[in-house]
Amino acid sequence: MNNKTAKISLTAQKIYQKMNEHGQALIVMASLLVTALLVSLCFNNNVHTDEAYTMSLIKNDFRGIIEGTAGDVHPPLYYIIAKIAAILFPTQTYRLLVQKIVVIIPVTLTLLRGGLWVLKKTERLFPGLLFIASLSFLVCTMEYGVQVRMYSWGLFFVTFCGLEAYEVYLTGKTRHWICFAVCGVGAAYTHYFSFVSAVIICGLLFVAFLLWKRKELLHWLIAVVLMFVAYLPWFFVLLGQFQAVNTSYWIPEITGETILTYFTWAFGTDVPYTTVMTLILLVSGGVIGLVSIFRKRAPLDVFSVFCWMVPFLTCAGGVIVSWIFSPIYYDRYVYPALGLLCVFFALSWSHAEEWYQMVLLLFCCVIGVERYREAIDLEYLTPNTDLTMAYLEENLDEEDIVVYNFSVYRLIYEYYVDGDQLVDLQDVDWDNLDGDIYFLYTYNCDEISQSILDAYGLVMENEGEMGVEQNNFIMYHVYKAE
Repeated sequence: MNNKTAKISLTAQKIYQKMNEHGQALIVMASLLVTALLVSLCFNNNVHTDEAYTMSLIKNDFRGIIEGTAGDVHPPLYYIIAKIAAILFPTQTYRLLVQKIVVIIPVTLTLLRGGLWVLKKTERLFPGLLFIASLSFLVCTMEYGVQVRMYSWGLFFVTFCGLEAYEVYLTGKTRHWICFAVCGVGAAYTHYFSFVSAVIICGLLFVAFLLWKRKELLHWLIAVVLMFVAYLPWFFVLLGQFQAVNTSYWIPEITGETILTYFTWAFGTDVPYTTVMTLILLVSGGVIGLVSIFRKRAPLDVFSVFCWMVPFLTCAGGVIVSWIFSPIYYDRYVYPALGLLCVFFALSWSHAEEWYQMVLLLFCCVIGVERYREAIDLEYLTPNTDLTMAYLEENLDEEDIVVYNFSVYRLIYEYYVDGDQLVDLQDVDWDNLDGDIYFLYTYNCDEISQSILDAYGLVMENEGEMGVEQNNFIMYHVYKAE
């Protein structure tokens, strides 16, 4: 190595050492930067079907929310949190923005907690940043981190539950037991596959105690019993919902091809081979972690493998149950467990040289640019919602009705239009029209026939292509001929 190369290497080491000294501040800055990116995706009025269901459900009081979720296929905790936010910030203009902020908060907390935790355990900055970068960009957080659904809160509870499980194993301190139990119960009340992930974490903690700390098994049993007691009020509802799902549910049959799409859903972007490259990095990190286990047998390395097992077993369990009974597992249901996958990714690569980790950070950031571009397109550029709403606000009067021919979209239409003015095409009372009709004609669905127009003296004018969410339609103005 010549003198110039040696000086560059020494300078780089000094810079990295200086960054390590300010590691906590840099972790916080990185987490807030990702938060700012997520917030930038919130200034729109676009909702999809599940989000429309959330906005509809939280119009009820707390009892109505619990009864509504009991009749659906999800537990109630997220909706209760969303309702509290709606009460605290009742402004009609920014109601969707408020709910998007509600789902960003747990992402920020997860980034902060995970990044600082990895920094503390590895005593190196880049692994902490790798956790933040992988959770923000390698997986689909740019999409699910702003969805008005329960997935980000599931991510928060499952990740915290896993990290607290490790602290419980190391220290056995009461506060860590409490945090572990609370987060496990929170996961169970947020989403049923978050519940599955929490059960897996409990099982892996049991294995760890059984192998290395059997004296702690009594404490584990007490914690699990208390967690079950806390969940017992909802457990019987779960059994009823499972029976309903087993009888009839919308999820299609799971095949080998479907399983392959799980990887492209989690890691794929429009950049070619993103999924393959990410899987190579995950497998390589796993190999590095296993080698470290055989060499050092460090608890942290074993924990990193356990972190990988949580999303794997969550997904595998959902697929197996779907094969045995009926399809109940969908790709996004594993998202709450992906925070622990990113912990595994950061810990396993923490054994590599700093320049390897820096290359990985750059890779994550490159993928992040594409992730963010796709999220911008999804939130702002794809839908025609603004055009549709501007047209209806200008033209729709109280006596008018909005007629639609795509029945499954009624829930979304109700978010934008008063339900009393919404009418399915099959239910229009042509004999008692008080005003005009604005017909949302979705392609390849029923039309208003010319015979009806002639019979009632109506004129139908094409106002152009509009749409909401991913449903484009032609807006027709239907009115009585003079």
